[in-house]
Amino acid sequence: MHQAEIGLALGGGAARGLAHIGVLRELQEAGVAVTHVAGCSFGAVVGAAYVCGTLAELEERARNLSRADVIRLADAAFSGGVLRGDALLDELRRLTRGLRFEDLPVPFAVVATDLATGRPVILRTGPIAEAVRASVSVPGLFAPAVVGGRALVDGGLVELVPVTALRQLRPARAVAVDVSSSADLWTRAANRARLSVGSVRRHWRRLRRIAAGLMPGAALALLTSHSRGEEQGWSLVRTVLTAFDITEAQLQRGAPGAAADLVIRPEVEGFHGHQFYRAAEIIAAGRAAARQALPLITGVAPGEAARPAAAPGLRPAAGGGVAG
Repeated sequence: MHQAEIGLALGGGAARGLAHIGVLRELQEAGVAVTHVAGCSFGAVVGAAYVCGTLAELEERARNLSRADVIRLADAAFSGGVLRGDALLDELRRLTRGLRFEDLPVPFAVVATDLATGRPVILRTGPIAEAVRASVSVPGLFAPAVVGGRALVDGGLVELVPVTALRQLRPARAVAVDVSSSADLWTRAANRARLSVGSVRRHWRRLRRIAAGLMPGAALALLTSHSRGEEQGWSLVRTVLTAFDITEAQLQRGAPGAAADLVIRPEVEGFHGHQFYRAAEIIAAGRAAARQALPLITGVAPGEAARPAAAPGLRPAAGGGVAG
């Protein structure tokens, strides 16, 4: 067994985030100790399963996920998001065994985005399920999660791979797992929407004027109201447009965040964010990428016996899905 200790920053990517399961499995089997974890979006789900001891359960569920299971999580709301997210929160409570961050043997951080300020929020206290629910709240799909009086959404708006949060946990080495894809259908749609956000705003105002004369008042209010309810007045449209603004501001700032010692990039470009039914392939891609990175993590070449000395610092790799 190789002796190495690392911290992992698990990034967002919807279904592509299943690759994190494969990465963690491969590292476990190689004897690599993951001593600190930070997660964003679906990376927060996998990270939570790892630190709560339910990674095997999550993998089994992912490999056997049916369309009926997905539909069961779709609790319609249309207030702040198409889905309310209560069913998802129940699932996350089961996955995390109702644990709090304070209960964990491994330091864990979850990244979300504050809708009001557009800034990242690093969650490290309280119920883990509620933090993860906030981090996976894709604007417009799930209603914002209210945590500590703040309306929180997907952390990927501000830092898709949460290396900054991981660095705050102070691991000996920081390894990032990037499962993003510029070819993803959702990503392309979001990019097109951001480019035309001004047009979106203009068309929404026009649509609202037309809808006011056609829709019952209650139905229109469901989509547009700014009532101070559970979502703190974040209507679906306001949530989506604010998310566009946050992402646009982030792109203009060009802030890369903290750098990792090593970046693992599983070959998941060919998978789209909704393809959870391809879990076996995506998990396998994560295993393959971690296997390729092992010599950089442990300092032991494939087939070599473990060295008695401590593993050296991480070194750059020449492509192939691993970079340092």
